[in-house]
Amino acid sequence: MLLSIDGTLLVQVLNFIVFWTLLNFLFIAPTRRAIEERQRRIDEQYREAAALRARAAELSAQAGALLDEARKHTEEAMREAAAKAAEEALSIERRAIEEAAATVQLAHATVANERAIAASKQGPFVTELARSMVEHATDFESVA
Repeated sequence: MLLSIDGTLLVQVLNFIVFWTLLNFLFIAPTRRAIEERQRRIDEQYREAAALRARAAELSAQAGALLDEARKHTEEAMREAAAKAAEEALSIERRAIEEAAATVQLAHATVANERAIAASKQGPFVTELARSMVEHATDFESVA
């Protein structure tokens, strides 16, 4: 018989049970606890990462809304500034036209005044010139 049940078999079975209990107590159970703890931390980090991704998406949406609002305000300010600049340009153009018209009127008045003064001063000169021309013309005829 190959297998005999005697005291050695019982000692071997008892030895195996003690070895398994010590192995479980000293190595398998602490290793399993470490693996479970590590897995628990990894799961917690995944949950935190998911929460942070959700928060980042929320903040990104808020930032997009703020940027859109800022763009709207900027476009509105640009339109208002363009309208104000166009209005101011028209005002400047009107003033320039008015100033030019006033300058032209002043120039016409000055020319008319100087013409009147020249005409009033030239009356005696023209008379004297005419007399001189007649005398010269008459002397010229008498010599010829």
